Amino acid sequence: MGFLERRADRFRLNADGAARPPDRYGQKPGARNHGSNGSLHDPARLRHTNADPVGVPATGDRPDLTELLGRTVLQPRTQQICREYGLIPRAGATVGFGPSRSYLARDAGVEIAADTHGTVTTVFLHFHGDDGFTSYRGDIPGGAGDVPRRAALWAALGRPGESGDPYREKFLGDYGPWDRWALPACTLHAQYALDGDNLHRITLTLPDPEVRRAA
Repeated sequence: MGFLERRADRFRLNADGAARPPDRYGQKPGARNHGSNGSLHDPARLRHTNADPVGVPATGDRPDLTELLGRTVLQPRTQQICREYGLIPRAGATVGFGPSRSYLARDAGVEIAADTHGTVTTVFLHFHGDDGFTSYRGDIPGGAGDVPRRAALWAALGRPGESGDPYREKFLGDYGPWDRWALPACTLHAQYALDGDNLHRITLTLPDPEVRRAA
């Protein structure tokens, strides 16, 4: 039994309920192959501001979270990364007697999801306190820099392969626009706040096989 599973019972009282499926922040409809309001997010317009919340530990010296994608939660490297970020199993997120399918580090703004075999399929980075997470702080994986703004991501990664306009979820409310990049190490989905610029959430998944072969 690994580090993650040994700590599950200890932290059960601090978790907030049953697991959601790995795609609970899933892909959004209405994708376009160009960015919305592109001129507004030209790198030349980027204004660097102090986006780091006071009192939250930086993550710049921690491992790149894309290393988790495709690894099982019981592998030593996975458990080492989870220890460094403080990721612990979500209570009620197990299937039978297998490993947990959801791991949280609320103080770091990080969440991961695994499939029924314990393989990590998705990494979520939270930026605006949604679901009780502290805003993620540090380098954004995939070479996206450390400024949680749409213009900064465009400056670091170039024009996204897909973008979408603001939208409304029936039970969850209004969301801002989004962008998606197919990178060699991962697919990076950026969901923005209603202002269209500040990051709300980053979702990292395994890269498309074609992109991986071409890298």
